[in-house]
This record gives sequence, C-alpha cells and structure tokens, in this order.
Amino acid sequence: MAGPIHEATDKLSKLEATVASRAQAPLKKIERLEQTRDRRIKKIQEQYAAKIAEIQQEMEAGTETLTPQEREQESSLLREYAEAIVTFSRSASASELAPLLGVSAREAKTLIIQAQADLGVADAAESAASSSEDKQDDKQTVPAAS
Repeated sequence: MAGPIHEATDKLSKLEATVASRAQAPLKKIERLEQTRDRRIKKIQEQYAAKIAEIQQEMEAGTETLTPQEREQESSLLREYAEAIVTFSRSASASELAPLLGVSAREAKTLIIQAQADLGVADAAESAASSSEDKQDDKQTVPAAS
C-alpha cells in the first residue's frame, strides 16, 4: 500500500531536482563566464605590464637612437648652425651673439671658437678673440679733452 506513495515521492523528488538543476544552470554558466573573463583580464594585464616595464627600461637606459636618416639630418643641421654662428661672428661680436643664443658673452665666444673649429676655419681662436677685443675697444669711450 505505501508503494505508490513512495513512487510518487521519488518522482516528485526527481522532478524537483531537475527543476533546481535547470535553475542552477544559468548561475553556473554565469560563474564559468566570469572565471573565463577574469583569467583573460589577468592575462591581458600581465601582457601590458610586461610591455610597460620594457618601455620603462628603455626610457631609463636612455636608448634614444636616431635612424640613419635622422643622424644625417642632425649632422646637416649642426653644420648649418655652426655656419650661421661663424657668419654672424664675422660682422658682430660675441657679446652681440650672446643674447640671440641666450648665453653669456663668454659662452658665446666659446661657441664661436667651437663652430669655427668644427668647420675648419683657419685661425679660429685668434679671429674670435681679436674680433671680440676690437668690438669691446670700440665701445669704450675716451673722455674728451677740454
């Protein structure tokens, strides 16, 4: 007599388990997706952390390398700069060049000498020194005799 009751109870338990399992399936799927997402995020963070560390090492090492084309352009520009300084120094003194370059007259004189040396101008030191002295002599005034 109790057999049909037990059978019905077993069937109800199985049905409840099936319904509960079906209700849990989306939650398990969400959990798996979240775990997959978290693993991928962690992997991406590690990749970017490695790239950032590599760039920081390069930055700290100061490995600023110029391409051959950039080196050639830099060399050309430095030569042009030196030529401009030498040309300017032929008609002006180091003290007149100094404000243009934003340096002291002494540094301007050194730059003139260096530019002349870089360009291979003969008597670089003498011409810079004499033009500087001549210009300063011209600026000194002699008191008028009364």
